[in-house]
Amino acid sequence: MPIAKEIAEALRKCNKCGFCLAGCPIYKVTGVEWETARGRIEMVRSALLEHRLELDEIEDPVGNCLTCNNCVPHCPAGLLTGDIIFYARQEILKQRGDSWVPRLVFRKLLTRPSLLHQASLLLRLADITGLRAVARKTGLTRLIGDAGHAEAMVPRTPAAGGVTAIARLPRKIENPKYKVAYFTGCYAPNLAPEKAAATIRVLQKHQAEVTVPEFACCGLPAAGYGDTSSARDLARRNINIARQLEVDAIVTPCASCSSFLKDYTKLLADEPEWSAKAKEFSDKIRDLSEFLVDIGLVTEMGEVRKKVTYHDPCHLAHFQKITEPPRTILKSISGVEFIEMGEANMCCGAAGTYAFKKYDLSMKVLARKMGNVSQTGADILASSCPACVMQLASGAKQHKIPVNTLEIVEILDQAYRMT
Repeated sequence: MPIAKEIAEALRKCNKCGFCLAGCPIYKVTGVEWETARGRIEMVRSALLEHRLELDEIEDPVGNCLTCNNCVPHCPAGLLTGDIIFYARQEILKQRGDSWVPRLVFRKLLTRPSLLHQASLLLRLADITGLRAVARKTGLTRLIGDAGHAEAMVPRTPAAGGVTAIARLPRKIENPKYKVAYFTGCYAPNLAPEKAAATIRVLQKHQAEVTVPEFACCGLPAAGYGDTSSARDLARRNINIARQLEVDAIVTPCASCSSFLKDYTKLLADEPEWSAKAKEFSDKIRDLSEFLVDIGLVTEMGEVRKKVTYHDPCHLAHFQKITEPPRTILKSISGVEFIEMGEANMCCGAAGTYAFKKYDLSMKVLARKMGNVSQTGADILASSCPACVMQLASGAKQHKIPVNTLEIVEILDQAYRMT
């Protein structure tokens, strides 16, 4: 089968040195050789370049990868393992074909925020009626395997959720210095509107006039599944929406979203009609912590007298190389005692919906992370990725660690609202 030139070159560059073992979260908890970048790349090379393996033989190792890129800093050749794994998943999906569920999710629900919100109301109904609790108690959730176990991690759907609640928040401010579009992502509008409200208030505190367009999903879930076509469709939709806006930046507090949105240039590089538009779009993307530190953090705030530690989301630290801005913000919050965590930049095992497919592995990686959290003695565990925060909150509950898990923007909003 024909293979993309850049992927073929990357596969040939791996010299099997094994330095990647030092950074692989899966290898650290299993000790299994093929569950490292070296092992996985060799299998992908055997299937795609040398044809010694069939694609269905590498589906498990390719699916087991967190695509966290924790291995990249250890690789002398700087191979982007995540890109290789995404490509392999794409080829596997082409051969295996797709089912109706991902088609519904990636090509319908995630394309329109209103549809996704309506779907979230079904979960709200299950919470209100007690059906969700009954399903857990009777063991019905176990019938759907890993997804059933991971379901308990999903928070209750709030009563005042969705884009309509966010739309009611005031937008106009006097004498704005900046005009920004807030990319809400899929999680905040439907499962955590209070975090979306905190983001808007924090931006307004920095004299930013905020607009909330109805952007579609960033496309990362589709790309991670191997459905690159749907990811490109979502990218084009978001680019078209952004071209109608007159803003200085497109800001999001979700590390996964900001990472993939910045990658639209690469995603659409082979499409002449879209490559320039994609670059224009990606150049405006800013992670919230990056944006606030760049424009100058407002330091007039109340005191948050707490010990705070921080977990680096992989898509912020390893993909975007943004590590200092979140720490700068936390250390600037009055009253905060910042405590650096061991292996702070090691994946927590969330990786989007990884736990819904590989629950046991996800929990093993999470257990290692929670061991590091417990050693800090922190009151608050902060991060800047909804998937990470959801995973870490579940870990704190499972391991009975008395720590409150929050997004950075929530802590900052709390401090500002105390003035």
